[in-house]
Amino acid sequence: MTRIYLVGGTIAIAIYLLSPTTPIYFAIGASCVAAILVGVRVNKPLKPLPWYLMAAGQAAWVAGDLFYDLPDLVRTNPAASDLAYLSAYPLLAAGLAVLVHSRRPERDPAGLIDSAIVTLGVGLLAWVFVADPIVDESGTPWLERAIAAAYPAGDIILLALVVRLVAAPGTRSPAFRLLVGALVPLIVADTLFATETTDYWVVLDVLWLGSYVLWGAAALHPAMTQLSSPTARTAPFTARRLGVLAAAMLIAPALVVASLTSGLHVDTWTVVLGASVLSLLVVARMAYNIEEIRSTVRQRDQLRSDLFHEASHDALTGMSNSPYIRQQIGAALRRGRRDGTSVGLLVVDLDDFDEINDRFGHGIGDLVLRAVGQRLRDLVRDVDVVGRLGGDQFVILLDSVASDHDAMILAAHLLRTVNQPIDVSGTRIAVSASIGATTSMDGGTEPDQLLHEANVAIRRAKASGRGRIEVFDNRLRAELHERTTIEKELRAALASGEIAVHYQPVVAVHTQFVEGYEAQVRWKHPIRGVQRPEVFLPIAAATDLICDLDRWTLHQATVELAELTASDPERFGDLTVTVSISGRTLASPGLVQEVEDALARADLAPHRLTIGVTEMALVDVPNAALPLSALRHAGVFVSIDDFGTGRTSIGQIQHLPADAIKIHTTLVNSEEPGARDLLALLVNAAHGSGLLVVAEGVENVDQLADLKVLECDSAQGIYSASPDPTSGPVITHPSVRNTPRLRIVPDQ
Repeated sequence: MTRIYLVGGTIAIAIYLLSPTTPIYFAIGASCVAAILVGVRVNKPLKPLPWYLMAAGQAAWVAGDLFYDLPDLVRTNPAASDLAYLSAYPLLAAGLAVLVHSRRPERDPAGLIDSAIVTLGVGLLAWVFVADPIVDESGTPWLERAIAAAYPAGDIILLALVVRLVAAPGTRSPAFRLLVGALVPLIVADTLFATETTDYWVVLDVLWLGSYVLWGAAALHPAMTQLSSPTARTAPFTARRLGVLAAAMLIAPALVVASLTSGLHVDTWTVVLGASVLSLLVVARMAYNIEEIRSTVRQRDQLRSDLFHEASHDALTGMSNSPYIRQQIGAALRRGRRDGTSVGLLVVDLDDFDEINDRFGHGIGDLVLRAVGQRLRDLVRDVDVVGRLGGDQFVILLDSVASDHDAMILAAHLLRTVNQPIDVSGTRIAVSASIGATTSMDGGTEPDQLLHEANVAIRRAKASGRGRIEVFDNRLRAELHERTTIEKELRAALASGEIAVHYQPVVAVHTQFVEGYEAQVRWKHPIRGVQRPEVFLPIAAATDLICDLDRWTLHQATVELAELTASDPERFGDLTVTVSISGRTLASPGLVQEVEDALARADLAPHRLTIGVTEMALVDVPNAALPLSALRHAGVFVSIDDFGTGRTSIGQIQHLPADAIKIHTTLVNSEEPGARDLLALLVNAAHGSGLLVVAEGVENVDQLADLKVLECDSAQGIYSASPDPTSGPVITHPSVRNTPRLRIVPDQ
């Protein structure tokens, strides 16, 4: 509809230019009024009032055209056209004012000041070139001069509203551009007409008629509904806006220069007054800009503070988080080195917190953590810092602590308070904690080292029974140093060939023949001699080094069994090898592929390999059944080692993802009353579930005979006479021939 009206209006203007007649002129003006009314009816804006006011203003303008061109027809005084024209200005101005008011943000003083600066600057031009000459015509009656001056005054008002409309933020829709495009030619035409330059009549008609058409098209466009939609933001202070304001400011001095150089008549007091008001407006704009800058700086500082707090504090408890507490520990240590003071660190770890989550839910668990954190904050000094390392572990940084004794006193006080039950939503929840303490007396420790020492102490506290306090003293420091040394040397030993695989026979109880071997690693230390697994495996198990060791043992054992088979297929073709792996290795995603690669590299059948995992690994490793089931599906045997020492009940035996259980030495060799009955129960339960049973630590013939009565399948640890694995194997049982290529070790 908008395009049709624009095309039709353009054609009508062209016809008028070819044959200027009053009916065509009047029809174009009347079409503008009709288009505005139709646009309001069709588009249904939320605020139709400004459009009705603009329609009334355009109707007054059309009436003025009619009175001006046809004075004889309407039989009235020609001054009636002036009355109609002048009445159009307040109507149009009111419509535009309502539109601007609806469109502007709630608070836009900057836009208002900018509009005033531009309007005043252009108003000075209009006064000097249009209004002032009219007012100064002393020969003209005052009423005529007042009427003539009212036209540029009305145009200045419209100009102010146009500037305010453009300066206000909001969408620049097609309807917006059409409306501004209608106002500009109207103001230009009125200004040219007021200068009484008669050579521009055709141009004036084109501008006035074009204004009619553009105004009507703006009302017909569907986007006209957006013109009264408010915006929440203010217009940005762009380089273009700055240029317009600067140009408006220069109008007053430019007029003065023109009056001095070209003789232009300028009312000095008018220019001085205008320049003064412009200066005040500029000062007001600068003050607003300064306040905006200050507000922006305050918002930036607040945002920076909020971001820093969010990045440095735990969202659950509001305490310092792990990265930030490390920074604070570093700062405290630097102060300690500078001032010669000591720094203490307490790590508080809740005992069995997972059970609270499992029993009451994570929501209650979070409330417990908040309550514990608040208790810790209430007990420490203002200079001390309480943080949350993550999970159920908290840390307390003690600045300028006098001694280990003072740290222990605070730790004991904390432990008593934390161990009090917590009331959460009417439920009393028992809480206990373990605390690890450490002190840097001279600030010479690094933050991570201090935290590591506290964690070592807390692990010792938990290993000693939980609910305890352990201090990282010289004894623990020596143990930590030794563990670190062993770990470092063990990594080097694995690369230099100091690690070897020794084998312990697994014998069929009923035939007393060797049916396989269990691979056990030994460390040939160049200084301390051969090291048994219990010396270094727990240290390796604390890191991913155990995975490298398990992987190396797996490949070495399969290769050596394959070499024995190739050298004597009759003797070794049916033997198997067992490789025990840690919980870390069991949890690694590439375990199954690693086993398949080892078998493929050694060209060993899968059923000749048994992977052993401890009973506790089934508890500690989430979804441990998945990799074990995958190994069994690949043809590899799976055994559960150290059975009887973990948490698996007899009723769960039938659900074990394994082919065999290996009963621990302590149960096999136990002389406690009922031990034999328990052993018999385990054997029967395993057989009932389709599992084989291997007894560990069998040392003599009597034990072997007893196991035979119990119908145990296999025994491990017998027939190994050599106490020194480096001296070579000596297989004492007559049914087992010596195997010089294997390093046989006793179960000691």
